[in-house]
Amino acid sequence: MPLMTLNVLGFEGSGSIADNGILLYHQGYIFVAAMVFLTAVLLTFLNPALLFLVTFLIKIRRLPRLQAWILRTFQHLEEWAMAEVYLIGVLVTLIKVYSMTTIEYNLGFFCFVIMVVMNICALSVLDKSHFWTLIEEQLGSAHENGVEDNPAMPETAMEAGLMSCHDCGLLTRGDDLATGVAHECPRCEAALHFRKQRSLSRTWALVITSAILMVPANLMPIMRVDYLGSPEYSTIMDGIIYFIHSGEYGIAVVIFTASVLVPVYKIIGLALSLITVQFNWKTRLRQKAMMFRFIEFIGRWSMLDIFVIALMTVLVNFGGFSSTHAAAGAPYFTGVVVCTMLAAITFDARLIWDEPGFANVLTPRDEG
Repeated sequence: MPLMTLNVLGFEGSGSIADNGILLYHQGYIFVAAMVFLTAVLLTFLNPALLFLVTFLIKIRRLPRLQAWILRTFQHLEEWAMAEVYLIGVLVTLIKVYSMTTIEYNLGFFCFVIMVVMNICALSVLDKSHFWTLIEEQLGSAHENGVEDNPAMPETAMEAGLMSCHDCGLLTRGDDLATGVAHECPRCEAALHFRKQRSLSRTWALVITSAILMVPANLMPIMRVDYLGSPEYSTIMDGIIYFIHSGEYGIAVVIFTASVLVPVYKIIGLALSLITVQFNWKTRLRQKAMMFRFIEFIGRWSMLDIFVIALMTVLVNFGGFSSTHAAAGAPYFTGVVVCTMLAAITFDARLIWDEPGFANVLTPRDEG
């Protein structure tokens, strides 16, 4: 359903969340349209559906293997559902247009706000470790890893030949470190490795790609506004300056933080983490680990600017009088967001704490 209707001199513009991706696709920005549709439409529906389904199956104690697969899938997709970021984008768009239009809020707007609030509440009470324990009980796969019986406790789980599942967190005994043969998690059936496969090389590739994309993303126009047939282009900084001149300093700070500071911070922070591992720097490891966790948390908020453009494209569409379009910089900026998020996913923060000789006990398949 339409979120809202804008009226300017008798011209009306309205649209739903799904219209954002459709209109961007028709404008030729397929990658941007796909990311908007994925993060604002598909996954905002799919993730709560997966969460409901796994909760229901756990409750009736049926199909534990399917439960494990659903919960694994939910965990992988969780951070890509950005309904709350989209809601902030809606508020930014409203502040941007309220002085020049008459705004009528439709039923879709209120339903969307309620959906976002309910989703946040659901995630706040979700205990994934408890869910995994309940699934494991149904599978009957509770197992002893031999740690309790070892009188000489090793310093690390790795030294004891134990692997932690990247998906469900189960600590299970692996093969001898010298062989490095991958296992399958007995609880969720994910592939097990002592460290994420080729973590360093993959993360470096994504970080370098992000840094390259940042240049055109900031220098090229990200949005075009046609007014009476005359096009006007604006970059990310132009949008920030617009809010400053309008007196909306808070919104200017939010957009500057999400669209400029956060991507730059993620690139520099990830590069610093990679250099720490490459050169075996053992200073301020706790602070670097905290920095990486913060990078993981803030990664999704850089999509704010793209959501604002998508909303403006749909709502400020008054035919020949005035219309809004994405511009050439939008795909590059979307690429920065995607690459930095993937870089945070592929980097294994445990490498920061590993000793210099750790790579010698891993096979080429496992090492960074």
